[in-house]
Amino acid sequence: MFSSDLGIGYFIHYLALNNLGAIPVLVNGRMDPDIAADFIRRVGAIGLYSDQKHLDTISGYVKTNDSLKFIATDVNNTAVQSSEIELPQWYPYSPTDSHPIMICHSSGTTGKPKPVIFGHQQFFFGKRIRLLNFPASQSDKFLFALPSSHSAGISYFMTVTLLGLPTMVLSDLSGNNAITQAEELKATIVAAFPQTYADMASQALEKDQLSSVKMWINTGDAAHEAHIRTLVNAGNSKSVFIDGLGASELGMALFNKVSSRQTSLYNRYMGKPRSFVKAVVLDEEGNLLPPYQVGFLGIKSPTITPGYWNDSNRTLKSYKQGYWISGDLAYYDQDNKFFHVDRAVDAIQCASGLVNTLPIEELILKNNSAVADCTIIGVPKEKGLDGLVAFIKLKAPVNITASALITAINKQLLDNKFESLYFLEIVSNLPVGSTGKVLKRKLREQYQDILICAEHNLESKGLHDFAYPQPTKVPVRS
Repeated sequence: MFSSDLGIGYFIHYLALNNLGAIPVLVNGRMDPDIAADFIRRVGAIGLYSDQKHLDTISGYVKTNDSLKFIATDVNNTAVQSSEIELPQWYPYSPTDSHPIMICHSSGTTGKPKPVIFGHQQFFFGKRIRLLNFPASQSDKFLFALPSSHSAGISYFMTVTLLGLPTMVLSDLSGNNAITQAEELKATIVAAFPQTYADMASQALEKDQLSSVKMWINTGDAAHEAHIRTLVNAGNSKSVFIDGLGASELGMALFNKVSSRQTSLYNRYMGKPRSFVKAVVLDEEGNLLPPYQVGFLGIKSPTITPGYWNDSNRTLKSYKQGYWISGDLAYYDQDNKFFHVDRAVDAIQCASGLVNTLPIEELILKNNSAVADCTIIGVPKEKGLDGLVAFIKLKAPVNITASALITAINKQLLDNKFESLYFLEIVSNLPVGSTGKVLKRKLREQYQDILICAEHNLESKGLHDFAYPQPTKVPVRS
């Protein structure tokens, strides 16, 4: 088990532990210590290696874990410092195709982080394809703004190492830092998660400001149109944004979408499946759905995880009719183009039916230039149905009220035949997990009674810049 600040240390330990024949378990150092300790217990780790800062934070939470045979840091590992260490006879270890070479945790947006297994052949499948097709030259410079503990981070560490690309690895993944480092490095390729790109796009980027950048690579969640357009506009005139819906369990981004300044196809389009991928949309029972019907995204691919460590029950339940169910809601058209509309746990049951949140977030970002980012959730309203609640982050400096925003946004939603908002709050920060993804489940817990509260009680909850639709009418549960 390795946990530390983000940086290249994760890749070094990944390589070292695999050469010893051990299975590295990588834990993001930003994970809450109680959650990290529970994850360590669930995977049955026998050792914990960390820097002193993180060890001081987590030590109290793991002291009752009898499975841990040793806990070490760079400070107390005197054997390594003095080179007095004897390597095992089998060093360097040569794994079989099915041997687990890593356990990484999922983002934890839907609950406890899940321990995802990566097999030797399964994980390298994507790297082999990338090595053959990666559009890089000897003059390229790579800015690495991914969470380095994440499987995507390890994947791109392997790629740039095997390609010999000069790479700057960031531990601070904020948009402002990514912009600063991209300018100083004169980066030609940038790789990040959508959260970093959203933060970059919220800055006052000028056209061609990052003119050295020819390629933006996004993985994890599919990025928003407004953020993509801002970034390709800030890169050089031919820069492209390569977007591919991915997840730890999928092994890599399995859809391919390339956007440029000339691109017009958005609307949550996530691309076509790669040549080795079979993608379908299924209903609750596992039946195949026809084009344009929203259902569960199902995947068959040689890159799919072997499963969850110590959790065969969850592994088996992740399949329908032989397809891995990613937890995403999607649909496809007659040309086999796939569109991502939500995570299944985030879809909202409203009076008008099931409402998907991502198209609404997309519309808000596209039509309101003052908005840097937004998040939509559903909370109880009445008779077992939910109402839509929006959290808005504004670009600075912007002077606009929550009341003005909810009026403008609800008109836009009405014009596009979407459900209206029942509540809107302007926020400076949102709860995020260790990988930077917004934790909608925490927002649902925190705001579960927001639509059945009297307005005068809201300031006591610490809410100030908020608004209901006008004229104000606070729904009451019957």
